Amino acid sequence: MPPVRLALIGAGRMGSTHARALADRPDGVELVAVVEPSDDAARRSGIAARYGGLDELLAAGGVDGAIVAAPTRLHALLVTQLLEAGLPVLCEKPCGRRSDETRALARRAVEARVPLHIGYWRRFVPALRELQAELAAGSFGALELVACAQWDESPPPAAFRDPASSGGIVVDMGVHELDQLRWLTGREPELFAGLASRAEVDGDPDGVAFALRLGGGGLATVSLLRRHPPGDLCRVEVVGSRKVTRLDFLAPAAGEQAFLAALRAQAADFAAAIAGHPSRGASPADAVRALELAEQTVAALAPQPSTTA
Repeated sequence: MPPVRLALIGAGRMGSTHARALADRPDGVELVAVVEPSDDAARRSGIAARYGGLDELLAAGGVDGAIVAAPTRLHALLVTQLLEAGLPVLCEKPCGRRSDETRALARRAVEARVPLHIGYWRRFVPALRELQAELAAGSFGALELVACAQWDESPPPAAFRDPASSGGIVVDMGVHELDQLRWLTGREPELFAGLASRAEVDGDPDGVAFALRLGGGGLATVSLLRRHPPGDLCRVEVVGSRKVTRLDFLAPAAGEQAFLAALRAQAADFAAAIAGHPSRGASPADAVRALELAEQTVAALAPQPSTTA
């Protein structure tokens, strides 16, 4: 079978990672075009066919679907255009800066009968999939605590951190943990406390920690940091009445290999869904719920003053 031809919309920080992950056309997936206004970013992606805007790509055709990796503030506009053109979409999380945007995109996808997948790549990490299966089977006994951590080596540029662009740390980073909690445990979290550290950029604390109750019993904690000098770290620890485990599924020592492998598996799943097969990825409804919880968390955090003049 010929590979599924995908366009990459945005070749910045996350888009370039998708390009690296899919450079060798894994599992019948091929990136054949990139939409990117920056000459340098487009060139670094290594994708031959480059378009300055989405309208140019849609006029040219020749693709079977698109990965949207543009800034969060542009998700709603870009996904809407792609759905209206009948192109299946894999949109990077959070798929809209607010839950109402994502809810509207979900309706559009249903009305257009076009697949819309959300890029919660952790669902494609083998170790996390095994953990999810163990939890579903009851291997841990009564669930006492699920502790999630996402600590970035260094913060992105201030323009990206601006909540008007990315939604701020809880939307930009925290939705991953919130989706992960729901997917791993099969339970609905409910926020009950949150704290934020200093904010070098107005509206975007350098660190956030919050606690949640899990439906059916058990607690969850989430910690998010913009600075972790040893390197990027993603960790989950589960404490049950019969078993305890901790997974550092993205660790500085291993680099980004687990991340790239998950993106390849996610793209293969998306390509299979385009061909009519069931997907194991996150749905628009999952994205809406993660954003709703993120919005509740942001509202509960006390405002933090900027450290800049």
